[in-house]
Amino acid sequence: MTTPTNIKRFKIKDTWKDYEVTLEVNLDRLNAERAQLINSFWTGAEDRQDEEGDDVVRAVIRMAGQEVMCELLGDRGADFEDSDHWYCQRTTKELHNREGWGGEIEGDAFGWCGIRVVGADVQLPTYEEVDMTEIAR
Repeated sequence: MTTPTNIKRFKIKDTWKDYEVTLEVNLDRLNAERAQLINSFWTGAEDRQDEEGDDVVRAVIRMAGQEVMCELLGDRGADFEDSDHWYCQRTTKELHNREGWGGEIEGDAFGWCGIRVVGADVQLPTYEEVDMTEIAR
């Protein structure tokens, strides 16, 4: 198997809570045609593409980051980087096997969609970060 050469890293960041996910993308695999298939699988495809200046590949990469953030929040958060291979592989596998992402390819970390997770910092709020106020009825 040859090593892909057109690989780039992207950081997807939530501007409200500072969640961030780092993705590595094989841009030979995630070409415009494949990205269009992924993007159009869900509603709101045109809006996502418009947000990225009509660049459907960027729209799909951004959507993958959002998808991973939501998944990690459902798992009560995570903080890892590419040196934590197990967590990267597990999170990537979950993305690949979600509906609309095309599944895994044996022996290939990028899967059908051409994206793999190489880091994340998505944390649930701590007790100290939440506040409580009594509300009169």
